[in-house]
Amino acid sequence: MAHGGRILVIDDSEIVLMRIRVELSSAGYDVVTTTQLVGTARHLRGCDLVIIDFFMPGLDGGAVLRSLKAAVPAGERPPLFYLYTTDAKAGAKYAELGFDGVFGRKGDLLALTPQVEAALRIRKLSSLVRAKERRA
Repeated sequence: MAHGGRILVIDDSEIVLMRIRVELSSAGYDVVTTTQLVGTARHLRGCDLVIIDFFMPGLDGGAVLRSLKAAVPAGERPPLFYLYTTDAKAGAKYAELGFDGVFGRKGDLLALTPQVEAALRIRKLSSLVRAKERRA
């Protein structure tokens, strides 16, 4: 079943990225993955969801998030930014860190696709509500 939507995934593990790309691509998503932190902002245009690993060498996911949020093209609706971690303490602080949500079962690909579907469904519904409010 094709769901559509563009997803950017940032992680320091090529293996994790490959597994996520295969899983989400097979569910119908356009998936871009990267281990690079420099230049990643170029992937934001048209992106619906950004999934960021919290623990990366030299930089945590919160710092990556701040730099990406600052790089969202002017006038473009920002994507959802989700933390991806198995660390319950980091996951509990997702909102404080500035993330829109958390996928707390990192590595569980059976859980990831439904979580992504739910996040993007919420994004779509909130867009519909905002459009309806503007018309009212």
